[in-house]
Amino acid sequence: MFVDCDFLYLSDINELAQLIDDKYAIMCVQHDYTPKETTKMDGAVQTVYPRKNWSSMVLYNCSHPKNRVLTPDVVNSQTGAFLHRFQWLEDDDIGSIPFVWNFLEGHNKVVEGDSTTFPKAIHYTRGGPWFDAWKHCGFAHLWLNERDEYLNTKTHNTPLHSP
Repeated sequence: MFVDCDFLYLSDINELAQLIDDKYAIMCVQHDYTPKETTKMDGAVQTVYPRKNWSSMVLYNCSHPKNRVLTPDVVNSQTGAFLHRFQWLEDDDIGSIPFVWNFLEGHNKVVEGDSTTFPKAIHYTRGGPWFDAWKHCGFAHLWLNERDEYLNTKTHNTPLHSP
């Protein structure tokens, strides 16, 4: 599994593991996403490309024959486009995961009364509440609560979730 550093998981990733289908070389959320912003995070340029954000959370089937091409030399010498767009794969080599496992803050929506649309993993792809400019983004309170709980347990030198 690869996941960007700007995710907050709200569900047990064992649920995600239950979705694995070995016939695929990789599995990911197949977003239809074109960002509206020209910048992201802390002023970084926002780029638009095919399969945008697909590579931000990926389940790799390391034993799939099509992934044998991903040697250290290839990974270290290929372009970002080759890797982020999974250009060594055909479309039918890529399995789909429900969007709630890579819920794009500011893009995906929770439908009131439909629990299947509530995020299992929030991706703060535009910027998260650790940046001043994004302190009030969607789901900021969840990230801030986790941060505060972590800092509180670190300060008191107690386990994060004691019995």
